[in-house]
Amino acid sequence: MQAINGATPDPARFLKNLRLLVSLMVTAFFQVFSSFLAGGISSILLLFTTNSIFWGEHADTYTFTELLWIGGDFLFAGGAFALPWFGFWWMLHGLAEDKRIRLFPLHVLFAYVPLVVMFLQVDPQYNPNAMIVGSAGESTLFVCMTMAAVLLYPFYSVGIYYFVLRPTAHPRKRYRFILLCMLFAVIAITLLPFLWHLAPRIYPGILEFPS
Repeated sequence: MQAINGATPDPARFLKNLRLLVSLMVTAFFQVFSSFLAGGISSILLLFTTNSIFWGEHADTYTFTELLWIGGDFLFAGGAFALPWFGFWWMLHGLAEDKRIRLFPLHVLFAYVPLVVMFLQVDPQYNPNAMIVGSAGESTLFVCMTMAAVLLYPFYSVGIYYFVLRPTAHPRKRYRFILLCMLFAVIAITLLPFLWHLAPRIYPGILEFPS
């Protein structure tokens, strides 16, 4: 039938599309892995660095030093999420035959959908019987971290690929990467106060946590 219709199978095209499909699935899996990794690092970070900030009589007001700690934890968690993705996009870019990731926007989409699905599963609820009882501040900061990841991830990925990896002109890639990280750090810190006030509205369960 294929011969009658003038169509012949193209093994090279089939293998090329198969490699693309496998690459897309690996991208989606890596999103799940990197999100859980960053979430685990963030949880440990909050446990050991902000416990004294978010508990106590004045836990709803923060000094400048405490705000620096909160901002530092926020950026450190962002780095724990962003650096693995820089390595992933660099790997795909290096493996590409012509140094161009095939259908890069589709890769970003396959990575973004699992991230959004995991974000929708976030539902902070106060559990007084938990081994380590959380506080309102810790829960709010964790939610802010996840919201920032959802908002900034696509733009960060596009910036890595089109601003850092693909251009070959000066400055070198490492300098462009540093500039990109500085830009997103400023954007993230600027978003933090807005996200902080938005989090309890999206997740009313935060209001049930003790201060």
